[in-house]
Amino acid sequence: MRVLVTGATGFLGSRVVDVLAEAGLELRALVRESSNCASLEARGVAMVRGSLQPPQALEQALDGVDSVVHCAGGGKARRREDYRRNNTETTQNLLVAVQQVVPSLRRFVLVSSLAARGPGCDDLDADGSVLTAPMSEYGRSKAEAEAAVLAVAGDLPVTILRPPALYGAGDTRMLPLFRAVRRGVVPVPATARRNSILCGDDCARAVLAILQQDHPSGRVYPLEDGSTLSAAELVRAIATAQGRRVRALPLPRWLMFLLASAVESLGLLIGREVLLTRDKVRDLSQPFWTCGSEQIRAELGWRPATSLPQGLLATTQWYREQGWLR
Repeated sequence: MRVLVTGATGFLGSRVVDVLAEAGLELRALVRESSNCASLEARGVAMVRGSLQPPQALEQALDGVDSVVHCAGGGKARRREDYRRNNTETTQNLLVAVQQVVPSLRRFVLVSSLAARGPGCDDLDADGSVLTAPMSEYGRSKAEAEAAVLAVAGDLPVTILRPPALYGAGDTRMLPLFRAVRRGVVPVPATARRNSILCGDDCARAVLAILQQDHPSGRVYPLEDGSTLSAAELVRAIATAQGRRVRALPLPRWLMFLLASAVESLGLLIGREVLLTRDKVRDLSQPFWTCGSEQIRAELGWRPATSLPQGLLATTQWYREQGWLR
C-alpha cells in the first residue's frame, strides 16, 4: 500500500511515518519548501515539495497513492482566520485534489482533534449522532474540516480520528510544561478537573489500524489511553517522571485570559505565532475534556500500548537527550 502523509515533519506526522514504515507500507510525504526534511531523508521517505494552502503540486503528490493520512494542521495562530486557513481550507483543498486525481482511493484519514467535539464527557449527542459542539476558533476550524470530510463519505472511504492532548518523544508543545516542573511551581487552570490524554505513538498506531482493516466510511473515532486526570495531577505525574517535587498553582480563568492577551500582543509585535491565546484559554479552562475509545477498540481492535508513566518517562528522557532538560 502506498500512503501519502501530510504534516510528516510535525510531531504526530513523524510518528505516523515511523509506525507505517515499520509495518511495511510505502510512504510519500507532502512537505513545504521551508520544511526541515532531514529525518524523512534519513528514513528514505519519498517527498514531494508542495503546499495545501495554496494548493501546489497536489497532483504529483497524489499520483498512484492508495491512501491518504492528513496530519497537517495548526494550533498556533496570530489571527482568528489563521485557524480556518490552516485546518479547514487545507483539508478542503486536499479533498478536491483527491477526487480529481485518485477517485478510487482506498482510505482517507483525517487526524482531527477532540476540540472539534468541544468540552465535556460525552462523544455522542442525545440522538446518538456524533457530537460536534466546539467552543474555540481552533475547535471550530477542526469541526469544519471534519464536515468537509464527512460530506464526501458517500464517494470516498473516509475516517476521522479525534485524539485528545498528545505527548511523547518528538513533541515540543509540552516542553514548557516539563520545564516548569523543573522549577518546582507550575501554574495550572483552576477549573480543569478531568482530561483525557494519549501518547503520540498510540495515535499513530490507530492510523495504522484504520488503514489495515475494513470499516464503514464516515466513522469518527475518539482516542484516549484510559486515564483521566486533572491539570494538577498531570503536573505531578510529569514531576514523578523527572524525579522531582512540584507544586501546582491554580490560576483563575480571568488571570489566564489576561496572560494570554499579553502573549498574543507579543506575538503580533514580533510577528510570530503563539500557543497561549485567549482562544486556547477558552478550551483549557473547561472542567472536563474526556472521551471514550470503545468504538475503535471494538471495531478495529486498537489498544493503547503506552501507559501514562511509561510515556512521560520516555518523553522526559528524550527532552534530556536534546539538552532541553538539564
